[in-house]
Amino acid sequence: MKRHEALHPLSHHHHHTLVLAQQMKNADDSSSIQQMTRDVIKFWQEDGENHFRDEEEVLLPLYAQYGSVEKDEIREMLIQHVQIRSYVHQIRSMSRKDRKIFNELGDLLQKHVRLEERVIFPMIEEAVPENYLYQANGRFHRDSYSGF
Repeated sequence: MKRHEALHPLSHHHHHTLVLAQQMKNADDSSSIQQMTRDVIKFWQEDGENHFRDEEEVLLPLYAQYGSVEKDEIREMLIQHVQIRSYVHQIRSMSRKDRKIFNELGDLLQKHVRLEERVIFPMIEEAVPENYLYQANGRFHRDSYSGF
């Protein structure tokens, strides 16, 4: 799917999120729960939290100037942000974890990325003038994978 250049940093992060999501979805009893915990916390601290802030504090307010945020798709995106934050909090604070929480978070992350890439971003690209998308790009945090 062709993505506007200004949104490449967010889409690039989505790619890495999908890789982690697949690992979590495939976690089984032989998977190292400790390693998976470290991976989730690292993902959140280095990229996930800032990614959500970019969407909530930069992208959606910009979109609100040109389109209605009173849409079920936007509500679903924000609800998923809350749910993902809740999973990360649980993983950080639970002393005993089982693979089920990782499987569930992996499913949710995959669903979330698909919503944003297939519905939310195209909606934003269609509504927001290109020069303002580029301005928003300058305010996005860069990811830890490539600095993109």
